[in-house]
Amino acid sequence: MPLTPFHLGPGLFFGMLSFRFIDLTAFLLGSVVLDIEPFFALITGNIRQPHHFFTCFLGGILGAFIVLLILNIFKGIRFPRHSSNLSIFFGGLMGCWVHVIFDSFMHYDVSPFWPSHFNPFLNLISISQNYFLCIILGIIGLGLLMIKIIKHYVRH
Repeated sequence: MPLTPFHLGPGLFFGMLSFRFIDLTAFLLGSVVLDIEPFFALITGNIRQPHHFFTCFLGGILGAFIVLLILNIFKGIRFPRHSSNLSIFFGGLMGCWVHVIFDSFMHYDVSPFWPSHFNPFLNLISISQNYFLCIILGIIGLGLLMIKIIKHYVRH
């Protein structure tokens, strides 16, 4: 799903489920940061194989470090504001890995266990089911976020 907001659905859902332990902003950023690679493939004309190193679990580790760097440079955009570097790193890592799994369902050129080309997730669900699942998870995640915000304001 290159360059789509669909990854934010699972990112928001799983980020809200793990809100107490990891940084939500990092989870959300991690769920989309790996699309830098397909973006460059599209602008350079290499659309035959837009996924390479980043769209694998190992590449997700590097993606998590990128998220950590970005969020330490732009400290004002985090939610919650006072997250540890460990919480940011693991939020980014989980977001990247969720991205890898959802891309693995539908892209033949994704190798989640790189350097092996083995992809046990390919075609487990259809492309339309993948998009539908991303949308449903996003709606539920948005609902969980709204509940969190309302509870916060009721307490204060």
